[in-house]
Amino acid sequence: MRKLLDAAMIAFDQRGYHATRVNDVVELAKTSHGTFYLYFSNKEDLLRALVTEAATEAQHLYDTLHVSPEGDSTPDWEDVHGWVKAYSELWVRYAPLFRAWTDLATIDPELVDVIRQTFTVMSGALARQINPEISGHNIDPDVAGMAVLAMLDRFHYLREFIGPPVDDEAIDTLTTMVYRALFEGVA
Repeated sequence: MRKLLDAAMIAFDQRGYHATRVNDVVELAKTSHGTFYLYFSNKEDLLRALVTEAATEAQHLYDTLHVSPEGDSTPDWEDVHGWVKAYSELWVRYAPLFRAWTDLATIDPELVDVIRQTFTVMSGALARQINPEISGHNIDPDVAGMAVLAMLDRFHYLREFIGPPVDDEAIDTLTTMVYRALFEGVA
């Protein structure tokens, strides 16, 4: 099953979801059609499995963000760095899915729900970390949480499209931007 899921990510990346055939996945996985149909009833079922897997891994980000800093404080730079790095690793792993969320959502209404819930949960957890009373920033935490996710998503997409991969320097820069904008106290 793992070989088929990994092969599907490669095929979706190379050909796009719509142009990928079961045969493409089977050939990349070096397995048979029988093996494919043992685990999945069709390409859409395979896609649902990948989206569910990505959503499950995104749960780790939620768990990390759900833990509140001790006392009445905000996360420190290292906390934000850990979360940005984990988000980046998730994005890189599932890039073919993330690049095509909008198209994929039109295939199955259940996918829309999973995708929406995944981003809503992550955004909400991030919003709970933003404490305007402590930082002194006069911002809406829900809007800020969603904006951070949008920025990270688009940054990864553009960095992959335009230039070098997201490296440690990029993660440090993103972390500093998010930290200074949301968690560092107003002077």
